[in-house]
Amino acid sequence: MENIEGSTGEKNIVNISEMKAEKEIKKQDKNVNFDFFQVWKISDSNTEIFDLDDWAQRLPSVLDKRNIRYSGDTIRCDSYGVHSPEKNPLSILHFARLRDHNVPAVATLNTPELSDVKLEANEYIAEDVSALFDSTNGVLMLQKNIFSLSVYSLVTYVNYFWNLNKDEKDMEQIEIRPILRKDAFKLGLNAKKINKLKVKTGNIVRGTNINNKFESGLGKVFDVLTKYNGVSIEVTISTTRSKDSVLDKEAVHDSLKEIQAAQGDFKKATIVSGDTGVSVPIELIKSRITTSKIFSIPVKAFLNPDKVQEYMLQEYSPSYKNFKKQVESNLEKIPK
Repeated sequence: MENIEGSTGEKNIVNISEMKAEKEIKKQDKNVNFDFFQVWKISDSNTEIFDLDDWAQRLPSVLDKRNIRYSGDTIRCDSYGVHSPEKNPLSILHFARLRDHNVPAVATLNTPELSDVKLEANEYIAEDVSALFDSTNGVLMLQKNIFSLSVYSLVTYVNYFWNLNKDEKDMEQIEIRPILRKDAFKLGLNAKKINKLKVKTGNIVRGTNINNKFESGLGKVFDVLTKYNGVSIEVTISTTRSKDSVLDKEAVHDSLKEIQAAQGDFKKATIVSGDTGVSVPIELIKSRITTSKIFSIPVKAFLNPDKVQEYMLQEYSPSYKNFKKQVESNLEKIPK
């Protein structure tokens, strides 16, 4: 222990060993992605934006009543709340997937043996995701975690509780649709330092002569490869690992313009841009609105959902960075 005099003259007791231990905590950076969706309700007579707040407020108040089984695991909505209800209200939901099978083992660095994770009868391996919902436009911002709830499992969960105890004739289908970029090709055509071009065609119907639609280099590639009578063609054109090695910008842009005019013939088209000094992939076909954040997490600790939710609010809310503006510019029109 050591006494340190503060600016006001009083003595502050400081535990030097605790300060040293805190500095020595090892942390690992983790990149977390967030996808954006719009939530819709489909009935026999109507298609409209769905209010997920209405759904959340109807959930059972007892937590274990919210549990349902899905693909052998238990999934549930743990919590729901509204942030800043007076101005720019946004809802935060937290979901978890509880596993009691396919559980990882415990090992040490100096022995070959594995041991079971010690879990009590009512304990599970939990994988979680956080979600932000904006009731003004039906937008859902969803943390991506491949070990937790997928979009499909979330849709299943929402539909289960929305239609619970309803007659079949009164049931409604809830859909969570990805929000796609409207300016994806504009981003691609503005790229100057391009390190890679990758395209994959849709199923090729013999006699459609896909190669005839292209005057750029891709046309010659397709002309050669269609002779194999394959179902689809996938082409990757890339440079060396050197930062100074780039593809011919004009040639790539010519191909992008042709792909844009014939999007229905392609399943995938991607370029990798090095304009910012790092390699950034730009999806051109059905490109989704996404953001990402790097979190620094103590080793052997889970990512605190409070930190995730804090980022989501600050990133999306008009009161902070206002990513909402960009999202709304890409929304499909709501049918009247």
